[in-house]
Amino acid sequence: KVQHLSEKRFYLEILKKREDSLEKQKAELINQKSSLLKIFVYAKRKMTEEEDNFTREVIEFNNEYGLTSNRDLLIKKRVKTEINDLENEAALLKNEMESMEHKNVQLKALQLQKNELKQDLFTLQSKLKDLEKVIREAERMTKDLEAEKVQVTEKPQTDPECLRLKKELENCRDEDWENMCETLRTEIEILQM
Repeated sequence: KVQHLSEKRFYLEILKKREDSLEKQKAELINQKSSLLKIFVYAKRKMTEEEDNFTREVIEFNNEYGLTSNRDLLIKKRVKTEINDLENEAALLKNEMESMEHKNVQLKALQLQKNELKQDLFTLQSKLKDLEKVIREAERMTKDLEAEKVQVTEKPQTDPECLRLKKELENCRDEDWENMCETLRTEIEILQM
């Protein structure tokens, strides 16, 4: 479970880095969008001004030299071409804006995933605390049992009753008792046959 928690933490760090990276990209894209919109508005205004100036100059020129009939068609064609170019540029800007919106959706999905991982991490941390509590309790019980074991093993050397019985046992080990034990063993063997 600790390894699983570490993996979750590692994955969360990766997600944080990915989120930071996407945030930076988002900020850069927003700046680019703003710059492109300014450029687009400026270019459109400039083209309109140039178109108006050009049209005025052409009309003046045509009026001076009597070329109005064919020139009108040519000017209209040029104006249409410029309008098409501007529309194409506007379509490109629209595509870039849609791409930025798509990246924003991805960022939100990553945020949700990050929140879920945080919740998983919290749950795992809670379980880890419970396990650590159980381990501490088991360690305490083991320590108590070890102390009790030491007490039990030392009791024959320190307990007065045990010492008295031990002394009596040693006193009983003289030859009479040994002979009596041997006799009893023999009788037991005979009875067992």
